[in-house]
Amino acid sequence: MSEATIRIAKDDGVVEIRPKNGNGFEIALLPNNSELYVPRRTCETTLPLELIRYWLDRSELAWFCDAISRHEDQTSVPGALKRQLFAYFPPEYYAGKRMLDFGCGTGASTFALARMLPQTQLVGIELDAERIETANRIKSCRGLSNVEFQCSPAGDQLPPGTRDFDFVMLSAVYEHLLPGERQTLMPLLWQAMKPGGVILVNQTPYRYSPYEAHSTGLWFINYLPDKAEHWVVRHFAGRNRNINKSRDWNVHLRGGLRGGTEKSIIRNLTGGRMRSARVLQPQQNGLRDRADFWLSCTNPRRYRSLKKAIAAFFRFSDLTWGTVPGLNLEVVIQKVAA
Repeated sequence: MSEATIRIAKDDGVVEIRPKNGNGFEIALLPNNSELYVPRRTCETTLPLELIRYWLDRSELAWFCDAISRHEDQTSVPGALKRQLFAYFPPEYYAGKRMLDFGCGTGASTFALARMLPQTQLVGIELDAERIETANRIKSCRGLSNVEFQCSPAGDQLPPGTRDFDFVMLSAVYEHLLPGERQTLMPLLWQAMKPGGVILVNQTPYRYSPYEAHSTGLWFINYLPDKAEHWVVRHFAGRNRNINKSRDWNVHLRGGLRGGTEKSIIRNLTGGRMRSARVLQPQQNGLRDRADFWLSCTNPRRYRSLKKAIAAFFRFSDLTWGTVPGLNLEVVIQKVAA
């Protein structure tokens, strides 16, 4: 270990921070318990040491590198957002518009959007005041002028004056809302959109996928009743034991277990007025529909014939039942003008 390495003790382990060639830092997580679920043990960042320390003081050790990487990795979060944004509208369409990034956390998705859409005004909204403070500190380092952050006053409210948005982004957010929050917050987001406005949902697990990849790594549990699924997850799921071993079903739901579908999202947005919303089809960059979009997001060098067959089934499913039952739900919904 280099003499320049900084070691910071946390309740569940040690964090090592090493300077990286005079340009940023390498971070390594060393948990005390080998069974602690740590999705990412190392990461790199260009953020200043003072901000790293501030953020670490307010974070769990297990998730710290994962959170840092969401800001620094220019392929994962930005890649998913870019694919969806520009599959539906050309870049110039977003110029002069306003976009709400709901559930922005510390701003990883908001900053990615702001860099991709420099002429779009981004507003990130988050319930956790400490995350908003972290986001504002990161904003000071990044120097982005088309971003602001606001803190929700309560879990069932939006900040005062939240209205007149052309776009609302829910990036890996919907699945973490409890059922009651979906019924309360989604209509508020709908009201905050202009007529003709668009809500984009991505990286949300599909509710009826045979494989539950987001939280448990188990097969077929999405088809079980709540009590049965809770029992199976508690007894057989690995991964994040703090969530998967919990006796509180809401802890599992908060972790993202149940996901969503196109119809459930529209029902929550509109209060059941399904005709006031329209699912859009991506038709940019040579795409014809959502099946094409799904295919474009897969690896083009592996099992191409099989994937084309799956895409054909998804096209039929979308035309027949209004759903593309992939592993993750990607849907863009327009508010039909009255």
